Amino acid sequence: MEKINLLNLPTPLQKMNINLNNNIYIKRDDLTDFVLGGNKARKIEYFAKDILDKGCDCIVTYGSAQSNHCRIVASVARRLGLSCVLILEDSMYTEKIVGNRVFYKLTEAEIITTKYDKVPQTIEKTMNSLEAQGRKPYFITGGGHSYLGTRAYVRAYEELLEQGDEKGIDFDYIFVAAGTGTTHAGLVVGNKAANKKTKVIGISVARRQERGLQVLHECLKEYNEAYNYEFYYSMEDLIFVDDYIGEKYGDIYNGVVETIKQVIQTDSIILDPVYTGKAFCGMKEYIKKNGIEAKNILFIHTGGLPCLFENANQL
Repeated sequence: MEKINLLNLPTPLQKMNINLNNNIYIKRDDLTDFVLGGNKARKIEYFAKDILDKGCDCIVTYGSAQSNHCRIVASVARRLGLSCVLILEDSMYTEKIVGNRVFYKLTEAEIITTKYDKVPQTIEKTMNSLEAQGRKPYFITGGGHSYLGTRAYVRAYEELLEQGDEKGIDFDYIFVAAGTGTTHAGLVVGNKAANKKTKVIGISVARRQERGLQVLHECLKEYNEAYNYEFYYSMEDLIFVDDYIGEKYGDIYNGVVETIKQVIQTDSIILDPVYTGKAFCGMKEYIKKNGIEAKNILFIHTGGLPCLFENANQL
């Protein structure tokens, strides 16, 4: 067994009411049923197995002040009976308990804040300190950025294929919010392994295209090496769109707000302004810009609900 089963899978695949001159479907990974779910929840099942196999007693990870990844890690640590240290970048950190910080507090995770340029040193210092105390810490890179995270979404793609077959649907396009890279990478691997002609498109929420593609390449290379998997891909397989980031990560512009409103009014589905709302907005614009019509299009809902409430005033 390569993971510990923590989630309620498979997540629903449903057709949306929203009309974008195409058949729009959504894969509800916001409903993975583990502390408000999301793509990070899928990944933590694989990390949890590795953590227990190695006999670790503490999890250390890094994220932003409002990190969905840190919410999931802190929660799984408690579920496994382990302690947790969250290293948070302090530029947006406040003592106000909102959004994902509610879960940090409820799980009683230890929080260390640091400057962005001091993150590597802080991680090293924290790991060394725990080891000096006789502890056995396990470090998870921010966002679950590892071959295990990629593996989770190769499996998610296989789950999606089964659901598509049951419904008689073949997808022409799959859109997903592109952050640290492993979710996007896993879908690319799954798509190629299934020999599908589906275009998997990552809508960036932060990185510019050059860096985004570089990270995607790194994810695929690491996955190949970890699983001795002969995976061949061309640049045509890697579609990373950075046109809809706005000014920066976390920029909530009008198109994102209007998209969130539209989707909740047409489908009663909640998107967040940092990840899924921005990605769905980008998908709409991409479809329009490229004249895509009468196709089967899938949007992967990667969760992130707490970010909606953390940014409620801006919305």
